[in-house]
Amino acid sequence: MGSNLNSRKVIITGAGDGIGRTLALAFAKEGAQVAACARSQDRLDSLSEEMQGTGHICFSADLGKVEGVEAFYESAMKELRQVDVLINNVGAILKLADFFELTDQDWEDSFQINLMSAVRLSRHCIPSLKQSACARIINISSIAAASPQDVFPHYSAMKAGLSNFTVSLAQTLAADKILVNSISPGPVWSKSWDNETQNSDSSPEQAKKEIMEQTGATIPLKRMGMPEDLTGLALFLASDQSGWITATNFAVDGGLTRNPF
Repeated sequence: MGSNLNSRKVIITGAGDGIGRTLALAFAKEGAQVAACARSQDRLDSLSEEMQGTGHICFSADLGKVEGVEAFYESAMKELRQVDVLINNVGAILKLADFFELTDQDWEDSFQINLMSAVRLSRHCIPSLKQSACARIINISSIAAASPQDVFPHYSAMKAGLSNFTVSLAQTLAADKILVNSISPGPVWSKSWDNETQNSDSSPEQAKKEIMEQTGATIPLKRMGMPEDLTGLALFLASDQSGWITATNFAVDGGLTRNPF
């Protein structure tokens, strides 16, 4: 059975790299019309060149700001005119630090980009989603929501908020047949890990290999995740085949969390 995503109108945030970029390419390949957002115009230009099909839009905005969310939404709707699938993927750790090193501003910045961006964009999109016969909201959370780390407590707390927001919103929108679910990735390689390779005494290529091996050793499937590992699930959740699934979180982490519930 196919994903039946041809001509669906899909909004994806955080599409400049990693999971968001991979999802934008995958949905475009399936025939969807994609509105993608990221802060880096250069990365968006590269994405635009790679996406299959026509009618896509790549818009540069900072979704950690109210005006950025509004500008992206207005631009997306001008091109798409309808929303069938909203994927709230944008998010960032922003600062690797323990509790005592984090300032109030660090917490506020994390709150805005990791939680409020999804809240605001969902609020904007819901009226259009109510008109769709296949409405979906997919929030990209993190296993850090359920397994917080001391080096980024602000990020873990906001992702926990996003996961809980998902369940709450799913109940609110159930009567409108808008399905709301979340995906919680484990350690997934993206360009954000490049800073770690730069801090190594080894070459960037060797440092990447070492990081992937060391991280993979802690995971039952013995490898670090790649953005493509989330593609199949996201396409399924956006498709007609997921019609009786809502208010659910899916861990994609190689078995790292080992949670049976």
